[in-house]
Amino acid sequence: ESGKGYFIMRGYHLPPVMFDKSEAASLLAGERLMQRWNSSELGKSYQSALEKIRSILPADDLQYFESMDEHIQTFPSDRIDNPIPNERIFSQLQQAIFKKEVVELLYKRAYSDEQTRRKVEPLGLLVMGSYWYLAAWCKMREDYRMFRLDRILSFSKTGVLLRGPQAHTLKDYYDSHLTKDRDLTEVVVRFKKEHARYVGDQKYWHGWAWEKEIGEFVEMTFLTAAMDYLASWLLTWTTSVEVVNPPEMQNKMRELSEKLYNHYANR
Repeated sequence: ESGKGYFIMRGYHLPPVMFDKSEAASLLAGERLMQRWNSSELGKSYQSALEKIRSILPADDLQYFESMDEHIQTFPSDRIDNPIPNERIFSQLQQAIFKKEVVELLYKRAYSDEQTRRKVEPLGLLVMGSYWYLAAWCKMREDYRMFRLDRILSFSKTGVLLRGPQAHTLKDYYDSHLTKDRDLTEVVVRFKKEHARYVGDQKYWHGWAWEKEIGEFVEMTFLTAAMDYLASWLLTWTTSVEVVNPPEMQNKMRELSEKLYNHYANR
């Protein structure tokens, strides 16, 4: 720990990875969103990784970690028939977005049993209402489309990688189509560059859309229908993150901080 953070050893030829207790606690928010996948290999792997983090925390910081554990909660949907996306497809889509690879989907249409094959450029993974969606550029329709993940019957890679600047982006999709959707709010935050690398795949669980470097910061834009979830996750990053917009999210962060302070002020 050495007074600054914690180290995970990565083998004989690689330097250890260092992180602090606030970065460790930020994983708790991701754990809550993973609960629906607890019985899957994806969920079990996440739980295993988090337990390894817990095991290296000293007693004082473990108490902080467990305290945050009690104050980051999710509330179940009132729909008991909510389908869970295929974990393998979810993971592979993350990789396809990162690699900018065209993929082929076998997709079941809504309100019918009709199936269709689509080659698409995957742009981002979004949560709207109670469902996960893939935002993509559909080559057949030559337009932006949303594909609900639980309706994707199969997924295959094409090996076609998009080179150079992308002609179709999630930002363009948002500006031209998604701004009409009242369920989504654009939230812009800035992470300190030295901490942004630890965000990893967590950002996909909170509606990450795009990002850019600005000086010593990485500015990330999230499209979310769950402002409270995003605010709780951002709070765990403490002073490593700053909310730029909208004012509504700044107010949520202020209110959560005040509640947390008041909870411990007289203890």
